[in-house]
Amino acid sequence: MKPLFRDPGEGDEREDGFSQPHGFLLGPMGMIDRAEMADQYFRAANLLINRIDQQEVADYEVAYPVLFLYRHALELVMKCILGGGSHHRLDALAGDLVTFVKQQHDQVVPAWIIKRLHELAKIDPTSEAFRYGEDKYQGKGNGRSGIPPETYVRVSELRDELNSLYRALRRALIIQQGGRPDTPHPV
Repeated sequence: MKPLFRDPGEGDEREDGFSQPHGFLLGPMGMIDRAEMADQYFRAANLLINRIDQQEVADYEVAYPVLFLYRHALELVMKCILGGGSHHRLDALAGDLVTFVKQQHDQVVPAWIIKRLHELAKIDPTSEAFRYGEDKYQGKGNGRSGIPPETYVRVSELRDELNSLYRALRRALIIQQGGRPDTPHPV
């Protein structure tokens, strides 16, 4: 039996990302930075939502993966802006972002950005609720708690709002890295 993860060989070469054989090159040769990784998670969430729109998959079949992918992409892009972070708390990262932007750029993060980040943090504070359906840390060691019952999100609103939020954060990262504000972001 061939191992799934192996060194690439001659039969693995191809012209582009659409040619056969399809495969993932991981490690130093295929290394991507955290911003590119965030873009991949975000793009994957949008692709799943496109499949819902095209009626190729039922919305309830991919709800948690979509929510996790969006949330994780936002967490990663904020960590890029901040230069790192060792936790997964969106509310704390939002607070760190406010402080960072004020100290480093003497600017104020728009309120709508912080409001959306806190809204996501309320539902999935530590990046576990969308992965496991519960957040073991929300109860602070007193048992697990899950997403509140009867919580609803409309897919089109989720996509539109989180795309606006991601574009704003990605644009901030591009500017921070010395790019121009009108530079198109990759997603």
